[in-house]
Amino acid sequence: MPTWINAGRNLRYREHESRKHGQRPDRFWCLHYSQNNRCHTEGVGWWSQGVSQAYCRELLAELQKNWRTGAGPQTLKELREAAQTKAADRITTEVEERKKALTLGQFWKETVLPQIQLTYKKVNVSQSDARIRTWLKPLADYPMDSIKTSDLEMKVVKPMLEAGKSPGTIENVLRLFSVVWHRAKNLELVTGDSPVIQVKRPKVDNRRVRFLSPDEAARLLGALKERSLDAHDFALLSIFTGLRAGECAALTWTDIDFENGLIFVKDPKNKNNRHAFITAEVRAMLARRRDAQPEAAQIFPARRGGFLNRATNRPFQETVKALGFNDGITDPRQILVFHSLRQTFENSRL
Repeated sequence: MPTWINAGRNLRYREHESRKHGQRPDRFWCLHYSQNNRCHTEGVGWWSQGVSQAYCRELLAELQKNWRTGAGPQTLKELREAAQTKAADRITTEVEERKKALTLGQFWKETVLPQIQLTYKKVNVSQSDARIRTWLKPLADYPMDSIKTSDLEMKVVKPMLEAGKSPGTIENVLRLFSVVWHRAKNLELVTGDSPVIQVKRPKVDNRRVRFLSPDEAARLLGALKERSLDAHDFALLSIFTGLRAGECAALTWTDIDFENGLIFVKDPKNKNNRHAFITAEVRAMLARRRDAQPEAAQIFPARRGGFLNRATNRPFQETVKALGFNDGITDPRQILVFHSLRQTFENSRL
């Protein structure tokens, strides 16, 4: 059994049999006292771990003060528990202060932007960052948890309306703010629902309504065929089946059922797989492409791999401009774009 050595009133230590602290044996310090008719022996710690005689004297002095006044911790155990509670409270206070000081711009730059750079396409990252720096800039220095619905209405929506931005563009900016808010909420940096929920949006129907007449469709396809056969086939498929551009680009030959005259449209925008009918015009176009590229897996393969979608966009835009289909049109809902071909299928049934 180790021998306890008295180092003064209420203070003792024992020496380690082999371990040294400097040139001397390591010491384990202990408080030994009577309080409320009970004998207490409470270990403080080893000399090598920073527990010195002077530190023990400080603990004793604090306890003796509490004994005299009858207030505060009365034992070393209670003293330690009080210290832990105080430290926890201090940490909690510091965390809450950091939360209150965290601004929208800071959280975007330090947390959200690095995260989306790992998962978003580069063009989408650039677009989101531009929206933050342009339209959400007035709120960049606002603490996240202090942003209110009125701030978004007066400092984001109102300036965008004054700048002539469409309801769709405004909605995209508000949606981006909600993404940032929910990420902060998941990290417990903000509380409550996103203030975007109560924002008053401009009540404007921004859906595109333009579609082609049979004569316009024939002129467009004829002009596209002279400019780019890929762009022609892409447009023809959309006009006669109603497929979106991305759905056209993603098609593979395994999606084509010539026998039953069906195209399997998988993983579309609305998440609901569906079938489209193969018309005579589409059948002739698909047969020609299959004969021209029998080894290809995709119906519209790009020269450098991937999808052909982007490669057909420029010829389409140039052809529409050359035909003057958008001349004098200022309403964005009436501008002819590739999606208008889907509208043509749904409205005119060529």
